[in-house]
Amino acid sequence: MEANYKYFAFISFQSADAKDAVRLQHAIENYRLPAVLCKEANFPRRIKPLYCYINDMHAGEELMQELKSRMEQSRYLIVVCSPRSAKSVYVNSGIDYFVSLGRRDSIIPVIVDGVPYSSSPETECFPEALRRHFPKDPDPLKDHSILGINIREAGVSRRKAYDRAMLMVVARMLQLDFDGLLLRDKQRRRKRTVFGSLTALLMVLALGLTWFFSQTVDVKMQVEETTPHNEYLPPCTNTVLRLYLDKEQKTDTIAALGEATVLHHIPPRYIGKDVRVSLTAKDYLPLDTMITLQREMRLPIRRDADIYGHIRFRVIGKQQVLRIAGCNVSPDTDALVELSLPIEEQRTSYPVEWADGRDTLFMPCGEDDIIELVQ
Repeated sequence: MEANYKYFAFISFQSADAKDAVRLQHAIENYRLPAVLCKEANFPRRIKPLYCYINDMHAGEELMQELKSRMEQSRYLIVVCSPRSAKSVYVNSGIDYFVSLGRRDSIIPVIVDGVPYSSSPETECFPEALRRHFPKDPDPLKDHSILGINIREAGVSRRKAYDRAMLMVVARMLQLDFDGLLLRDKQRRRKRTVFGSLTALLMVLALGLTWFFSQTVDVKMQVEETTPHNEYLPPCTNTVLRLYLDKEQKTDTIAALGEATVLHHIPPRYIGKDVRVSLTAKDYLPLDTMITLQREMRLPIRRDADIYGHIRFRVIGKQQVLRIAGCNVSPDTDALVELSLPIEEQRTSYPVEWADGRDTLFMPCGEDDIIELVQ
């Protein structure tokens, strides 16, 4: 736009058409030209400001003088045409004044109602001044009629009609090819639609993932003994289970073999992942290992074979052969008796027999346990 023009356009209308005028002003001012066009022709990204006196008029100013001043500062005159504006003194006088400035070819009619060059005053939408400066004649050589931009196109939604009219106004003001501008606008809208759809899809996906990872699951765990069963030994009870999840630790107690515990509120992201678990129980070897976490699991536990199977005690008296759990054993030079039995043969206590006597050894035992070999 030339430097001596303050406004891209002056919008002239009759007060009954104010809603259409304001909507057209907002549509044009909010439209962003394609970046390629701006770069190629040094156009601004936005076509603004436009002067619309219902918005911009200051109280106390003389109306006609203000309108003339704003017209002088406007490159184009947009006339909102309807049967109402066709009869408006202000609209007609504004057209005459704009033509007197030598800008006849910078007038852009926008039809919001009625028919241009109509034979009926009731439907005529072009003001008399517009028809006078752009007379229509059957003779093509004498015809100087002006083409208006019709917002109320048949079969087109109101919104699309406004968008189309806005693009036609922009094309005329910047002397651009309307079809090319329309094509670029459709391409941009499609890109925005695709981008918006992808954004919405990503948002839904993000919300879904957030919901998924905020949910928790329950994990059922049992303990099973992997050593041979021995009914004479105390059963496995009160096994302490610890599950390590990053910085969090889940702890519970399993009362007995065959029973299960349920660990609640486990984040589902750990299912199928390797996590650390530990088991501790009286008379059993501790377990501390990595497992692949599942919704239901059985964890192995082994009895400590030394608790009831490692026999170790001292004797006092005459050194002689002892019989323990069906085995003959003799004390060593330090009077220490030592014997190991497999789990199947282990008991909580063992009879100790020798040639002249008998005693009972209670497990577990150690070097501090003493049997006196007497009759």
